[in-house]
Amino acid sequence: MSKIHKYVILFWCLTFSSLWADQATLVMSPDGPIATLEDARLQVRELKKRQPSQPIEVLIKGGVYPLRQTVVFGVEDSGVEGAAVVYKAFPGEEPVFTGGVSITGWKKTSSDPKGVSEQARGKLWVAEIPKGAGEQWVIRSLYDGKTILKRSRSGSFKYADVKKENDFNQQGKKLTSVLEYEGKPVAPFDRTVFYRDNDIKDWQNPSDIELLLKDRPWLANIIPLERIDSENKIAHLAVDPTYQPINPNNRYWVENAIEYLDEPGEWVVNTQEGRIYMWPEKDVADMNVIAPFLQEFIRVEGAEDGPFASHLRFEGLTFTHGVRDNLLAQDKGLQHDWEMYDKGNAVVRFRFAEDCAVSSCVIKSSSGTGIRLDLHCQRIKIASNHLHHLGGGGIVLSGYGPGTKDVNKNNVVHDNYIHHIGELLLHSAAIFITQSGHNEITHNTIQEVPYNGIVVSGCRPHEFYLVNRIPFRRAWVSSIRFKECESAIRKGLAAEWQNRLEHFLPLLHARENKIIMNDISRTLLKLHDGNAIYFSAMGEDNLVERNYLHENYDTAGAIRLDDNPSFTIIRENVITESERGLGLKGPADVINNFIFTETFLRGRTLPGWLGGTKKALPQRNIFMPPASSKSGNGLYLTDERATNRPFYENLPKMENSIYFTQNKSDPYVPKAELGSDLFAGQPVTPGKDPVKLLYADPMFDEEAMKEGLYRFKKGSPAEKLGIKPIDLREVGSSLANPLNARGKKVVFEFTDGSALDAKAGVVGARMTVSGITLTTRAIIGSDRTHEGNTTTIYKGVDSLSINTGSVSGSEYQNFDPNEAWVFDFDTDVMLDEIDFAGLGRGETMRLTILDGSNGGMGTVRTVTDADVLVLEKQVSAGTDIRMEQIAGKARIDSISVAEPGL
Repeated sequence: MSKIHKYVILFWCLTFSSLWADQATLVMSPDGPIATLEDARLQVRELKKRQPSQPIEVLIKGGVYPLRQTVVFGVEDSGVEGAAVVYKAFPGEEPVFTGGVSITGWKKTSSDPKGVSEQARGKLWVAEIPKGAGEQWVIRSLYDGKTILKRSRSGSFKYADVKKENDFNQQGKKLTSVLEYEGKPVAPFDRTVFYRDNDIKDWQNPSDIELLLKDRPWLANIIPLERIDSENKIAHLAVDPTYQPINPNNRYWVENAIEYLDEPGEWVVNTQEGRIYMWPEKDVADMNVIAPFLQEFIRVEGAEDGPFASHLRFEGLTFTHGVRDNLLAQDKGLQHDWEMYDKGNAVVRFRFAEDCAVSSCVIKSSSGTGIRLDLHCQRIKIASNHLHHLGGGGIVLSGYGPGTKDVNKNNVVHDNYIHHIGELLLHSAAIFITQSGHNEITHNTIQEVPYNGIVVSGCRPHEFYLVNRIPFRRAWVSSIRFKECESAIRKGLAAEWQNRLEHFLPLLHARENKIIMNDISRTLLKLHDGNAIYFSAMGEDNLVERNYLHENYDTAGAIRLDDNPSFTIIRENVITESERGLGLKGPADVINNFIFTETFLRGRTLPGWLGGTKKALPQRNIFMPPASSKSGNGLYLTDERATNRPFYENLPKMENSIYFTQNKSDPYVPKAELGSDLFAGQPVTPGKDPVKLLYADPMFDEEAMKEGLYRFKKGSPAEKLGIKPIDLREVGSSLANPLNARGKKVVFEFTDGSALDAKAGVVGARMTVSGITLTTRAIIGSDRTHEGNTTTIYKGVDSLSINTGSVSGSEYQNFDPNEAWVFDFDTDVMLDEIDFAGLGRGETMRLTILDGSNGGMGTVRTVTDADVLVLEKQVSAGTDIRMEQIAGKARIDSISVAEPGL
């Protein structure tokens, strides 16, 4: 009998056995005897005492494993080089670790609670908060299985117009001009919110009530109240906001107040009563209500200066229902408080660790961040994971604060699929890199995020100058390692140009990161002034290469060097179906990029603008604004308006680049003939004459472009200028790349009633849209291969962006009242979810699926003030689906479709 056959027989008989002489295997199962991750960890530790160099594999059977406290893996639990300790899913099974607690015992309220809204009277259900969970447990989110439930939220309110004396929690660059470096610390920040009328009530449970503050376009604080002074109309926040809430034109929202529970699907929690109230959208008996209890599920942690936890791997595991992060008084913030410094707010966290991995795992339906690498983390590999529907960010790499300690580096973030993150903390990034360098960020797919896709940042110079006067400032200042930075601060203060980054470059470690072959789309869905890839105050020589950035609207540049950047290499990227291409505030080599956006180059690449140390080269780029654009951000290169355009300052530095468009609007048409150099204004011969910016058709091979290969036809002037093709056929994650991960195509054809010929052999379903009363529309496939009204959807879950307006996204046309779409499929499908845009308070849509249910009326769902309608409903072929605007104006943003049974 072979060793393998022996293993199969003995495997079920023993808790662990040896697959071969030098590997031990443990089996973990909900039925025991090893029933928890903590039990498995202790068993591994005992094995390692006997054979420290033996590889160990823990196979985890399918099932649900509740976690009530963080499982910490230390040095004693680590593997060694060549003999890792691996915790992985049993082949073919799905172990699920949940940090949630089931909320049961729901009862219809016998009487309405005080303050209940008129709409909710007689419709509420109530359940007790489970006993014994701990006094510190605060419920900030709820789920029905994998679907997040909407907490009560008011409409938007405005602050009272009251002037405040101490306004020092604003952007640091505005403070250094009014605060000298030397001097006593200023007074603590003002936590007061002056409100109008009766917008904030005299609630008896103020710590349950939270305010959503959007005091800058790039941030959304959620902060609980400490107390309420109703006589003077002042609400006191429990912790410092990032920015002072004083602008009377800014808006805020109140969450978790019973008065604003006014729609089906909403809930509130009252910790003083120990109860949760809910207005259910469906029969409570059909719901699986879960409240997240645990924030940090797994922490791999060694000693700060060694020995480090190492050689631990987690493979094929699923994590769900983690707690949302809450701002605490002791928190230290990173840039703009987009993330916190060295905080256990992620499901999986590494701290003082080396040579570990998380691969093929799923983190979903969780309210916090997915994965963190904090402080000393080296050679950690985060690969082939699916992170989605998270309240916080996706992946965070965060080294020590500004100083000389550079020990977060050489990590790999590869082949991850990250989407629908930041569902609660809207400023969350899919991948956040700060004070961490020499990392490889490759082949990730990022989509459907509320703000930035990838962030690479460090501490801006002005923050260093605030350490004396505002030492308690959360964002950056609190994490500065002052003794290590003092000499640089003194040097900067003595310089003529104090805010040049070069004074602090040795202290900023987000350098030499490689961001390559990532597919990033649909960022900036909720906030503003952000980007697909964002840089600020980072170290030198970061590389951005061969990324595919598309459908990113309302950005300040799909790739952006914001305040105080250092030298960056931007090479061979494709930016399309977006409003803006590059936004540059500092030195960069911009080489061989293809930019198909309205505004394709903002800012300057001057190497000395902020003290950059290297030459900036905009060479061999192709700029092709779309023909459909109506933007005024065109060229005006050759008339009297040229010097007023941001592009003009870069023109003298350009070399061997091409500009071309079929746009006929005045801002985009150069006052020169085809074949001219737009700098010299004279005809040139490519390959013979010196060229800065050639006005010519680059002659792209459009058929090849549909497959992701951006090459040229024979005779293209691009080849004569040394411009290379860009091959993006393998861009992004294999988990999201349908050709690699899903195989067979399923084609949905959107039509307006006219017949369209399907591509032979690949049609899986046809979706016909009829009854359209909108005058314009654009239906855009998520895979970029659409032609006209035809778009390709692949086997498995995918989505369609349905913009009721121009293809470029610069102008939208909403549904008006009584306008509707009716559509059906010619095969059975799973209608997963529908995302909306502009569906705020007072805007209502009605979905009707004429499937014969509900006494023949069909499935009817009314949606008001919501971002997403989760359906997860199988729809039979030929069933009419109608979306109708009932009140206000809004639009469908996307429809997610799946194969039946997925």
